[in-house]
Amino acid sequence: MLTDVFRTANHALELLLHRAASVDPLLAALGIVLYIVAQAVRPRGWHNIIRAAYPDATGLRPRHTMAAYLAGAGLNGVIPARGGDIVKLWLVHRRIPGARYPTLAATFVPETLFETLFGIGLVIWALSRGFLPVPTSSGELPHVDVTLLIEHPIVCSVGTVAVGAGLALLYRVLRHRIADLTARLRQGVRILHQPRRFVLGVASWQALGRLIRLASLAAFMEAFNLPVTTSTVVLVMAAQGGGRIIPLAPASAGLRLAMLSYGFVETTGHAVDIAAITTFTFGVGALLMLAGLVVGLVALGAELETWSPRTAVRAARQAVARHRATAAEPTAAEPSKA
Repeated sequence: MLTDVFRTANHALELLLHRAASVDPLLAALGIVLYIVAQAVRPRGWHNIIRAAYPDATGLRPRHTMAAYLAGAGLNGVIPARGGDIVKLWLVHRRIPGARYPTLAATFVPETLFETLFGIGLVIWALSRGFLPVPTSSGELPHVDVTLLIEHPIVCSVGTVAVGAGLALLYRVLRHRIADLTARLRQGVRILHQPRRFVLGVASWQALGRLIRLASLAAFMEAFNLPVTTSTVVLVMAAQGGGRIIPLAPASAGLRLAMLSYGFVETTGHAVDIAAITTFTFGVGALLMLAGLVVGLVALGAELETWSPRTAVRAARQAVARHRATAAEPTAAEPSKA
């Protein structure tokens, strides 16, 4: 039994390596370059969001925001729990005297708004084409047990009242800090109160980044010998990003592969070898992670004025650790700063 498993795994590995050997390196390189360009375009929208929150931050240049974004995005692959996002905030914080981390963190909300809406659109498109696995019967839906509520309504009511009273007391004790935090968060999303500025200064850059990403995916698909049409490229983008919107859909590699395998048949009219799809999925993922890490380290080194990857990563990890330690310590409420 174990021998059969090893034989099957070895055969699958040989098949993937054979497929990988036929990849066009020039087209793959083009895909990487276009991906990096897309990553460099998107931070311009984040820069405009930060400048709306801090109009007097004249020392923050678009290149600083871009370096912070690229460094954080690249380090997300090596620092757990999306520690790269903290690196982004830390690098920007260094450029804005008096900046507050809650305000900078709040800028992620408008920064991801367009991407979230675009992702929802992709999911709706994939659902309408039947590419996403969704529950089809009541037996697949989660079961909710309400026995406790039915059998002990008084106990549940008292518990609800107690929780509500506790939350009200907590609010009274922390209301000044909550008001201060709310003011800082509202400052971070100030650009949303200027729709025209948001559309022209944020959504437009992110839409351009998405178009370049589509071109990058088309180059990768051509390099890995997959059929390239508008529908298939959008399908691949939906498979890569849909899991962030519906975690139960293509969240796992197996479901993503199934989605692509079935979707290629529906969109092209003929089957595509699962080995080619698997090689493309894992190959492109590895290439982009490596390219993102290299670009991130270069950006981080430029910001920290060091070309030692070890020193740069050590500084980033220390910044993440200091930020988390500071966030965990109770501090006195400070007056709100506009």
